[in-house]
Amino acid sequence: MAFASISMGQYVPIQSYVHSLDPRAKLLLLVVLLVAVFPASSLVSIAVWGLVLCGIARAARITLGMLLRSCRPVLFLAFFTFILNAASVMWRDGDAGDAFLVGLFAASRLILLVSFAVLLPLTTAPLEMADGFESLLSPFARLGFPAHECAMMMGIALRFIPLLTDEADRVVKAQLSRGAKLDQGNFIRRMVAFFPILIPLFVIIFRRADELALAMEARGYRGGVGRTKRRPLSWKKQDTRALIFVILPIVAISVFRIAYF
Repeated sequence: MAFASISMGQYVPIQSYVHSLDPRAKLLLLVVLLVAVFPASSLVSIAVWGLVLCGIARAARITLGMLLRSCRPVLFLAFFTFILNAASVMWRDGDAGDAFLVGLFAASRLILLVSFAVLLPLTTAPLEMADGFESLLSPFARLGFPAHECAMMMGIALRFIPLLTDEADRVVKAQLSRGAKLDQGNFIRRMVAFFPILIPLFVIIFRRADELALAMEARGYRGGVGRTKRRPLSWKKQDTRALIFVILPIVAISVFRIAYF
């Protein structure tokens, strides 16, 4: 019931190879991984990307427990994906074995996608991620795209996630101390019981947003024009090696498909 126990991809400030990578490299790596994992539909490709995930997590010094806690909110969605895909195959072909494999591959693919996506905020501070995102979008700024504003909104949203989980946990404890039965009854009753939590939580969200806007205005914030970075980004050799490490499994899987299929 406690929301604070859910990490939800909160930044883990430790020293590791992945933490030291340029945030632009990590964003590009995430895009490449998501594009490569999405069409995976065989046992070999799922196993290869699972090994890649374990290798990246080990290089980032992220334990399996941290990764599972971050992915826990989507486990129900993965189970629902398994049921939906298996049922569709059973309805079309009637083969239970194929239905199980298709559902298993779909659920595994979803868990891999979420796990790779969660590794980015676990190993990258929100400010660094916003700077990398802004740098990648800077070429589009010449065409009028608000790159700095989009990066700032992303950084604020990431910064607000742990604050909102703490506030939600505080509201839940306050409601439980007043005798609210949030964990009793069927699913519908539990959903109805959570409405008294959502209303004060929305009030807190708008209050935090108003305080942030006043603080930015008081400090003379006028956008990204002329602003400098406390830590300028620099692309290093290790960033190139990390990209090569991710591209090699893609080439290997492609060669395997061409040779055996």
